[in-house]
Amino acid sequence: MLKKIGFLVNPYAGSGGRIGKKGSDELNIENPEIPMRVTRFLSKAPEDAIYLTPRLKMGEIHFTKSKLKYETIPIGEKKKTTRYDTIDSVREFVKRGVDIIVFVGGDGTARDVAEGLQGAEIPILGVPAGVKMHSGVFANTPEAAAILLTKFLHDEAKTVKEEILDIDEEAYRKGTYFVKLYHIVLTISSNNLLTPSKGEMQYSEDELGEIADYIIDNMDDNITYIMGPGSTVKYIERKLKIDTPFLGIDIIRGKKLIKENVNYFDLINLTGELKIVLTPIGKQGFLIGRGNLELGPIFLRKVKKDDLIVVSTFSKLYTINCLRIDTGDENLDKLFSGVYNVIVGYNKFYAIKTCQ
Repeated sequence: MLKKIGFLVNPYAGSGGRIGKKGSDELNIENPEIPMRVTRFLSKAPEDAIYLTPRLKMGEIHFTKSKLKYETIPIGEKKKTTRYDTIDSVREFVKRGVDIIVFVGGDGTARDVAEGLQGAEIPILGVPAGVKMHSGVFANTPEAAAILLTKFLHDEAKTVKEEILDIDEEAYRKGTYFVKLYHIVLTISSNNLLTPSKGEMQYSEDELGEIADYIIDNMDDNITYIMGPGSTVKYIERKLKIDTPFLGIDIIRGKKLIKENVNYFDLINLTGELKIVLTPIGKQGFLIGRGNLELGPIFLRKVKKDDLIVVSTFSKLYTINCLRIDTGDENLDKLFSGVYNVIVGYNKFYAIKTCQ
């Protein structure tokens, strides 16, 4: 007998990422990248199952060109769907006895899915399509989600408990960072295909100072530096007397701030030699694809893997097994894969590879 998979799409997820909004709650803008994310998942999703999905853009339209077996549920027909459609879809999945629920979205969608479960012991799996995705229920990429689901159907993945985390997006956009635990849910895991929930780090001023001094001493006035989010990178900017919110992406040239809190379209228009200074997310290990969606595919094709300058304290690296990359383009992900020599002090490096 075929296993049943509940599958739903939040068409608004991640819409704030490219434009530098740090989230998508309340924007009510459909994300044009969602269909490609869904296609990447469905093209590799297991065929030996039946998918239950809401109507139209919440699922149905994505199955019409696939080989997968599916049935629709009577939800999602409104022009503007809301979180309540997600919650109602999950409740319907539970009633119909699905074996697992797969959703395309971010932390907000994960919260809605967990709410719809109403305590049902059904594992959930996120296809990453949001901005932050601090929760521990997301696969690294859409392809990784498909592989995980296949392993689950073949009893090759383990069921684990993970956290649903989210933040206050208005406070987040202003540079204040509050992460709250909302739910503990079941999800599935195998190897490094599932991304852990985000972890907060404590930093040594000495470590940060050494990293900052090394970066600053080696900056070339003829190169434009894109400074990523995160306290490690922002410490470098503070040393340069540049004070910007630690969640934004800034442009520096000649050790001076050119523009702060830039978006995808600002970056696309940059010319000349470029370097990107990034720090991985603690515990998750994401270098590209979580919290820095301004670094989209068109911009990233302007640079090479060697143009990424990765900085981190040892305490953070101890929480990371491998670096994760999710550019939004599977082929581009491969170009940025490999080993990175992470700057951990003044002329001190630690080699770490990307996840397989």
